[in-house]
Amino acid sequence: MWTTVFVSGITLGSFYTLVALGFALIFGVTHTFNLAHGELIVLAGYVAYWLWKTYGVSFLFTFPAAVLVALTVCLLLQRLFSRLKEPLELNSIVMSFGVAILLQNGMLFFFSGDYRLIRVPTFNQGLHFKTLYLSYGQLTLLALSLVVIGLLYLLMRHTYLGKALRATIQDREAAALAGINVSGMGLLAFAIGAILIGLAGPLYGSVHYLYPAAGLQATLLAITITIFSGVGRIRGLILGGWILGFAESGAVVLLGASWRELVGAVMLITLLALRPQGILEREK
Repeated sequence: MWTTVFVSGITLGSFYTLVALGFALIFGVTHTFNLAHGELIVLAGYVAYWLWKTYGVSFLFTFPAAVLVALTVCLLLQRLFSRLKEPLELNSIVMSFGVAILLQNGMLFFFSGDYRLIRVPTFNQGLHFKTLYLSYGQLTLLALSLVVIGLLYLLMRHTYLGKALRATIQDREAAALAGINVSGMGLLAFAIGAILIGLAGPLYGSVHYLYPAAGLQATLLAITITIFSGVGRIRGLILGGWILGFAESGAVVLLGASWRELVGAVMLITLLALRPQGILEREK
């Protein structure tokens, strides 16, 4: 039983980290609160589903199209956010909420309200290791999530652009004084965030049902894990994703599937009450 919880927790947690990465990066660099994050992931999932179902495109080959659509929409969203005035966080919440409603109704118009799932036949097969069973779906989800997280970590820690992004996250004014193009970093953050969203979308559509209002769950996941980690901490995002993944997996095994969302909500409320600065941040 506990091996199942461990495998499921690692897999779900890594995927949840991937879902949250784009949101955390955009928020950290631009200070804009994108409530349409989940809708963008669902939109990318719908693009993958449409190509897979209508034209028989292989699941892995749907990723480039999903990334392209997410990149286009996110860059348009960045243009809207760049016109906002102070208070930036509050105004971005209002604007992105409107964008989320617009995207929901657009997806309802084009794809209807039916529940859809990308069912890759080989994903149900797997490998047996004594009491442990790993499906190819779990392995694909885990491998792709960890590869993308690892590549982003290398970008943020070992390149000039990554250092410039981290400096902008820590202090926008100081970064500008040091000669960093802060507005350019904002555009770069949206571009990287869009790529992460486009990669998360098809994976989301293969493990969760797609329907127009499904983005709310993804947005809440992203917000919860970002609060867990503290802004700009990829290691914290990974840890937060794993904690949430283990908690949900344990709740499903011990209490039943209906308790999964409640466990995540309780963890978020508890963290906000006890550690609002994040699990890795020191109190000032």
